[in-house]
Amino acid sequence: MDGLRAFLEEDVPNGDVTSETLIPATAVSKAVVTSGGDGILAGAEEAAWLFADGGLEVRSIKHDGDPVSAGDEVMHIEGSLREMMLRERVCLNIMMFMSGTATETNRVLKACRAVNPRVSVAATRKTLPGLRALQKKAVRLAGGESHRDSLSHHILVKDNHIEAVGGMENALQALKSAPATIIEVEAETEQEALAAAAAGVDIVLLDNMTPAEAGICYRSIKGAYPNVLVEVSGGIGPENAPAYAEFADRISMGHLTHSAPSLQFSLHIL
Repeated sequence: MDGLRAFLEEDVPNGDVTSETLIPATAVSKAVVTSGGDGILAGAEEAAWLFADGGLEVRSIKHDGDPVSAGDEVMHIEGSLREMMLRERVCLNIMMFMSGTATETNRVLKACRAVNPRVSVAATRKTLPGLRALQKKAVRLAGGESHRDSLSHHILVKDNHIEAVGGMENALQALKSAPATIIEVEAETEQEALAAAAAGVDIVLLDNMTPAEAGICYRSIKGAYPNVLVEVSGGIGPENAPAYAEFADRISMGHLTHSAPSLQFSLHIL
């Protein structure tokens, strides 16, 4: 949590000159944070920590992962009015940003599971530098997964890797000496997908396929290698994700972390 102070330092490099001009240093007050829309709450833990880090008393009404509706009270705050004003924007921004991601994840996941109750939805590495942990946490709070937290997480052989080593056959051969970790291979054709599955990889990623193409590959892989996890990705958003749900164990999509709209929150002085 200590890293959250960097967000505050960005917004308050040399004090809050407005509050320090208008508000007496001894002024104390109470405030309430309310939701401006319907969704899934995320970032409340981080916001509460930042408020408390300024000596403010915080009482949480809603908790991360809870559904919220417009007008719901999320937390009560009491203490120095200057500190409330100084921390308000950063705390609300964190909640708005993370809750937006959680809300969108929940929406997409529900739509996909209406088609396939077993499918999972995962966030990719398409995150803002420095904010990945918060974005991935928001996805998980809404029931989603993290595809990879970093390049160190597990092996994912992508098209550029395959091109760099001279083709799929060479890539699969090189994987025989891979360290003990999850191995995932991206495939753009049914032939590549079956070759990867036959080589004993853990996950085959069907990249940039139509739902019909993904369906053909999925049935071929599962028919011969039922324990291989099939993931689909590439060009998938909330509108077409359900069309892939029947032909995937997991759907990974950058949309969850780079295009989710924020959920509004406000702080009201009482």
